[in-house]
Amino acid sequence: MLRSREKAFVFLGGAAVALILLFTFLVVPGVAKARSLSRAYSQARKDLADLRSMRPELERIDREVRQKSGRVTAAANAPESPLARLTASLQEAGFPQASFSLKSGGARDGEFQREETFDLKIENLTYLEALRLVTRLENGPLPVVIRSAQLKSRYDDSKYLDTTFRIGFLQPRGR
Repeated sequence: MLRSREKAFVFLGGAAVALILLFTFLVVPGVAKARSLSRAYSQARKDLADLRSMRPELERIDREVRQKSGRVTAAANAPESPLARLTASLQEAGFPQASFSLKSGGARDGEFQREETFDLKIENLTYLEALRLVTRLENGPLPVVIRSAQLKSRYDDSKYLDTTFRIGFLQPRGR
């Protein structure tokens, strides 16, 4: 049999092995999980604070979307095509028919509205005229959204631009 000294040595060795296993499989992973959860909690608090700070902006955007949706609904029963309505709007803005090119770029259905895209190309336009045109289209009576604008400075006179606007004409989805 084992002597008392050997028994004590085996007992202490078993206790050491048990402590090592306890730390390896329970304590270290538990601490790592607690740290991970702590980081996730602090990140969630930051995200919530950012979201709360964005609330006024989101409310403003919601009002703008509601206004634009109202224009879409109000303009839905017009007998003219979107191309004819855009052409008339550009002529009302002071651009003669020969000064611009308006081409259809297809249509796509969104969640609430259908959008028909057009490419509007205008040459020899100043920066101020381009800005006024974008403002007039965005805020005018037509349900129009400017999706993109390419402004290229002319090689012969740098104060004039050749512009290409990608315009989305919004219609109710059922139409």
